[in-house]
Amino acid sequence: MLAKPVKYASVSDMATEVVYARVPTALKEACDAYAAQRGATLTGAVVDLLDRGLSAVSDERSIAGLEKSLAEVTAAKNVTEAALHAAQAELAAVKAFAERAGREVGTCPKCHMPITGYDLLGAGACPRCSQALASLIAPAATSPTLDQRELMFLVGALGAVLGVAYLASK
Repeated sequence: MLAKPVKYASVSDMATEVVYARVPTALKEACDAYAAQRGATLTGAVVDLLDRGLSAVSDERSIAGLEKSLAEVTAAKNVTEAALHAAQAELAAVKAFAERAGREVGTCPKCHMPITGYDLLGAGACPRCSQALASLIAPAATSPTLDQRELMFLVGALGAVLGVAYLASK
């Protein structure tokens, strides 16, 4: 593992050693241009570039670790957002069902008082006289005590709730 390079304010702030290296002409010209841009000597420019390069190499592992952590957090965020959207859809279906369950869907065949979707599908009995209401779901051909349209809306809302619950369980 490479040691972390030490930053110096200038070449004169450090003990110096000599490094002889042959470099391609294009690299030497790039170093000269870098020195000229910064108003530095060629030696100062080479020291700066070497220090930066060594820092970049030693920081690669921590950058890779940060990128990996970011990818994991992003994936977890996406899973959480998907769960949130599923929960919002389920809540909307439950609200629609709750609204329909509170509506009047017909009358009790025994006491002729109004019954709600909840009375019919939830409790299964008239809240006033306790008459079983299961016969209203599949009524005899002559029984006009149930509003078929309201019942269909209620059953549709119940189906939506069940569908969302099934999908949320997956």
